[in-house]
Amino acid sequence: MIRFSVFDDAGPARSFALRHAHLVGKEELAVAGTIDFADGLITCKKHSTDAAGLALQIEAGPTGRLTLQTCLLPDRPDPYLLDLELARHRIMLLLNKIEEWAWSDLAADHPVMLGFEKARALFTQSLIAPRGRTGAWTPEQATLARQSLILGIETGERLSLLEAERSLAERLTSPPKAETEASTIDVDLTDLPAEEPARPLLGCTVHTDQFAEPLQKIVSRHFDLLSVPLRWAELEKDEGQHSFAPTDRWVEWAVRTAKIPVAGGPLIDFSARALPKWLYIWENDYKTLRELTYEHLKTVVTRYRRAISRWIVASGLNVNSEISLRIEEMIDLTRLAVLTVRKLQPTATVIIEINQPWGEHVTHLDRSIAPLLYATLVKEQGIAFDGLSLRIQMGDTESGRSTRDLMALSAVLDTFASLEKPIHVTALGAPSAALKPAPAAAPAGKHNGPPPEWCADPGYWRQPWSATQQAEWLTQAVSIAMSKPLVQSVCWQALFDSDVSPEMRFGGLISSKGEAKPSLKRIGDVAASLRSRASPTTLPPVEAEARA
Repeated sequence: MIRFSVFDDAGPARSFALRHAHLVGKEELAVAGTIDFADGLITCKKHSTDAAGLALQIEAGPTGRLTLQTCLLPDRPDPYLLDLELARHRIMLLLNKIEEWAWSDLAADHPVMLGFEKARALFTQSLIAPRGRTGAWTPEQATLARQSLILGIETGERLSLLEAERSLAERLTSPPKAETEASTIDVDLTDLPAEEPARPLLGCTVHTDQFAEPLQKIVSRHFDLLSVPLRWAELEKDEGQHSFAPTDRWVEWAVRTAKIPVAGGPLIDFSARALPKWLYIWENDYKTLRELTYEHLKTVVTRYRRAISRWIVASGLNVNSEISLRIEEMIDLTRLAVLTVRKLQPTATVIIEINQPWGEHVTHLDRSIAPLLYATLVKEQGIAFDGLSLRIQMGDTESGRSTRDLMALSAVLDTFASLEKPIHVTALGAPSAALKPAPAAAPAGKHNGPPPEWCADPGYWRQPWSATQQAEWLTQAVSIAMSKPLVQSVCWQALFDSDVSPEMRFGGLISSKGEAKPSLKRIGDVAASLRSRASPTTLPPVEAEARA
């Protein structure tokens, strides 16, 4: 058991909201346990004796309302100081990334190094400050530690953007890698045009309830890739009765008119949004569930195999939020999806999607497994997939979408890069307005997710979410994602706000009234920067651009 002292302005906190609170173990894997607050103390009870850290949402001053975490801590009878341990983790992360990203040669007067040293000095002051009479932590120590934490977050974001600018510049200007094997065909290449440097594709997702010429023009002008959702619940609302017409028109337009590649999927997604209601009756009959899944895979892939070049074959099977699966069943369904697409379309790019990449669902969902562990198991089983995709969505009230800082975003991409597979960010997004929880509705099937208050407040980055803040976050998030060497594509989560089946309320680039948001212009500026081989990090702040 580990405990944390929490203070407010009056001393030991009398109340503290445990929003997005979960335990983290080795290799950033979320672990099961219970977390409670009473009498100024957070108490974490783990299901094992291994060291663990605590992640939870914190008011972090000018950096926003963010989900942060501590280092791994051993059990001990005395409580830790929450602010101090959050600051310790941030300083450790900063130090690790300075080394990992090769920024150790920065001048001592560089803002990153100045911020790092000041954050470390504040941390030390908090650590050695006089304790209370009984050796208890004091509000003064908590205040110093909170200052260290905030400065550490600000410095980490500055370092993340510095690294993104350097890495993206290298990606945009470096020539394509030479072939490692000599060609056996004698061809005169002198008349061929020079190859463009390889760069990540910029895409967006379109919902199939709208299809209009102005939307098509926007896609053609700004994007290299079109992502079309293939939710089972929409394609086969009633068992055996398929409806493909809304999807057909976007896929056909992209291939025949826009001539841009199409990413389709997820083909299997057992989340509440994507699961047809009639499938719940087979929750406890895996054999039938598997057969129905295979028939669905075969039907959809056969229809679109001449048009869709890349498939997101499975998404979030490890989350276990609706239909509960055993680990071996998760792996089996993943293998089934990959093999079915391989058989029907051998040349397709096959991608496995990770939903909720930080893995906090493990704390409150039975038999849920951490996303990195799931991806590792899939790879070790020899399943021949071509890449991983991540859904990085923040500021939403749905589980797994709490707001994190830019260094956390950069770090999670680095974590999945350790699997040495190409990465696609298939849903990058944040809202253009602060979100309040939607009225709770009774789920169609089994649902053992977190209580509503657990994820009621999704937090915000720097300032409460607004149209301007969405555009500013978009700039930084796209830049960081595209700077990673293994990232091959980045898709914004929605072109427009949809009232029919929203991916995220207010998460599109165009409002439901058809009005362009600042993020639409900004993503156009980002696309233009990439095509001119410039880093989007050099774009002016959105507010300054609006005033100009």
